[in-house]
Amino acid sequence: MTLLTFFDIVPSASAQCFIENRGQWDSRVLFASAAGEIVVTPSVIEVRTHGNRTAIVLDSCHIVAEGMLPAVLNYYTPAGSIEGVRTFASLRIERNGRVVGTLVWRGNALTTSGEALHADVTEAAIDPLSLRALSLRGRTGLLAWGLGGRFLGGSGRDSIAAAAFTGNSIVVAGWTDSPSFPGASGSPSGGRDALVAKLAADGTLAWATLIGGSHDDAAFAIAFGGDAVVIAGITRSSNFPTTSGTVQPSYGGGDADGFVATFDPTSGTRRAATFIGGDGSDALYAVAATSNRIVVAGGTTSSTLAATVHQQQFGGVQDGYVIALSPQLTSRQWSTYYGGRGLDEARGVGILGDGSIVVAGVTTSPNTGQAIAAGIGEGSDRMAPPDGFLARFDANGQRLWGRYYGSDGQDSITSLSVTPSGAILITGMTNGTNTARSYIAEAQAAQNNFAGGEWDGFVAVLRPDGTRLWGSYYGGSGSDRCTGAAMDTRGYVLVTGWTNSSDFPTAHSDNTAIAGGEDAFVGFFSPDGTRRIASLLYGGAGADLPCGIGWMPDSSIAVAGSTTSASFSPLSGSTAGALDGFLLRLQSLGILSVPFGDASLVIAPSGEALSITLPEHCAPAALSVYTLGGILIARDHIGAGAYRRALPMGVYAVVLACSDGKTIRQLVMVW
Repeated sequence: MTLLTFFDIVPSASAQCFIENRGQWDSRVLFASAAGEIVVTPSVIEVRTHGNRTAIVLDSCHIVAEGMLPAVLNYYTPAGSIEGVRTFASLRIERNGRVVGTLVWRGNALTTSGEALHADVTEAAIDPLSLRALSLRGRTGLLAWGLGGRFLGGSGRDSIAAAAFTGNSIVVAGWTDSPSFPGASGSPSGGRDALVAKLAADGTLAWATLIGGSHDDAAFAIAFGGDAVVIAGITRSSNFPTTSGTVQPSYGGGDADGFVATFDPTSGTRRAATFIGGDGSDALYAVAATSNRIVVAGGTTSSTLAATVHQQQFGGVQDGYVIALSPQLTSRQWSTYYGGRGLDEARGVGILGDGSIVVAGVTTSPNTGQAIAAGIGEGSDRMAPPDGFLARFDANGQRLWGRYYGSDGQDSITSLSVTPSGAILITGMTNGTNTARSYIAEAQAAQNNFAGGEWDGFVAVLRPDGTRLWGSYYGGSGSDRCTGAAMDTRGYVLVTGWTNSSDFPTAHSDNTAIAGGEDAFVGFFSPDGTRRIASLLYGGAGADLPCGIGWMPDSSIAVAGSTTSASFSPLSGSTAGALDGFLLRLQSLGILSVPFGDASLVIAPSGEALSITLPEHCAPAALSVYTLGGILIARDHIGAGAYRRALPMGVYAVVLACSDGKTIRQLVMVW
């Protein structure tokens, strides 16, 4: 799985690099590129691109790595641990003490020089990230600035299944079986291995870590707990590399166990790893963490497991399961089943500011026996199975309330997130209609009914007491599902998911038609859910499946997921295998305080300053300057003469209220 960053408008040197061999590859390999397409041995440099193979023979040469980069890689397998693997920007090739050649990553392109390198390796060059699109339109002031993105994949199958966005970092988790993933000659441990990586907001790769046993392992969830990165998932490897002293260092048996693992946020080295499972089939699909307090994981089980609070007996065929662990994974704080006589799965967990836990998932169980719903009037009835469910527990595992979330059709909650203010966001999929008893959408919602087809997505915001603030369908006449959501401090909600509906409701999108099997979408909802301010489509000829979305500190938007498309805009490059991960970045979705109509972009090369000379009819005028995130950063009055104001390089929205009553609105790029 090639870890190519997507933030670097000025290409980052760490987007491509040479990785030293510390035992993760065949012993003959000295260095390999991050993508695995360039392998360096003492006697040959082998380049594999686009199905072609070029061998560059090195005659009695010595290879020296130069320009050590900040990114480090870590690998955990049953054979042992390899930590702190270094990455380099260039390789120097010497013969008899004399430099005869170099391989250097400049930006994202490989350049070569020297008498030793007589073969053409220009195929190895990777196109630098480019600004693909700047779409400026819409009466509401929408700005969708497509910065681009990167495919993340090797020659096999690679999946980004979860992403977390916090401060200046993004962490992603998933799985890979690509032999070209840095750290493997063939699959490093057998089957699929779980992976986790961290990137800075500017796209610099901080670290990447691979962890797995001799069979299939996959991470489905990730959380950033401040002092640790935590992943959860499933393993079929009895020799999965756990650590001693944890709550369950040995495999529980059965078909599969869940696992939880923690990593140092600075280096990516493993701190702790534990199985969570028994004699049946177990998997963990969700995880949440707080700094130095608690790690909470949720999933599903058919095993006899320890349950200490709430529901201590197995309820049916398959139950949800929630476990709270110490940050070191050495002790169980509490654990509980959650389910009845049907099929139940926990698919999302979140920790509110008071330490209480919110769980969401899907259930076919009726509200009898060990009740799914309690302590709340809304959502107390199962509609038609399966339904979504939510429950809130206090910090000690005592249930405060539980509820169904569904319709007269089939419903499933796919993600849950919480905000510092206590709002609970869920996304999912449904084929139910919005009857009087439905919990999907209000009459005034942006989309208040099922649009037809196999599924529609849905998004909802709930209060801490479990009652719904608002909910909306999101889809067309085909198959649609929402898979992730995020809320900003003003209450605006971002939603992502995928669709194959030919009539999918777009708004302010450059792409208004589906490009392939399933396309990714990004939606932007008003704080009350009554307006879908933007609805953007992105995709290629295959299936493009986002798993998460979030805001970065500069108000840009990051989307992560997996794709089978060979290419799609604005991602640069092309996929390397049948299934690759992807990372997509959009620069802001609206100057919400400025009622823009269609707008053009003016380039103002004036030495990092805004320069304005007013038209005669306009002077004097009131000036307002906004960032693309909608933040007012300057307000002034301008007379008839020239006006100049120092501003950092960037794109700004300028509004001039002229003395004749007219208003001039212009987007200006300062550089």
